[in-house]
Amino acid sequence: MKKVAIYVANRLWVILAIYLTSILIAAELFSVFESKSFADGIWWAVVTALTIGYGDLSPATVPGRITGIFFGHFWIFGIIPMIVANIIVKLLEDKNAFTHEEQEWQEDILTDIAKKVGVKAQETPPDY
Repeated sequence: MKKVAIYVANRLWVILAIYLTSILIAAELFSVFESKSFADGIWWAVVTALTIGYGDLSPATVPGRITGIFFGHFWIFGIIPMIVANIIVKLLEDKNAFTHEEQEWQEDILTDIAKKVGVKAQETPPDY
């Protein structure tokens, strides 16, 4: 389960696909439970997911309210934090980190320098 959560959280397209799918499911459930059009369901789902809450459409039936409670919590405590975390990770990603090839190149240079100054390469540094 943890691997799935990490996979999803690290891929913005997966998060957006889950978000769009949940909007469609919530819209369909709202339209069925509240006897409204699918377009009204989409409007309600998007307004609820974005936490706007205009109040022009709201569930009046028990199944509709349960749907609203479930999806409201799902979007606020699931989808929105994953999107924000994904964006923050992308912004904070260290673009100056050395690639594996660059690290190998640096190691080769340091080994050459060590040979030139007469220092023997060691597997582990000495204890100080």
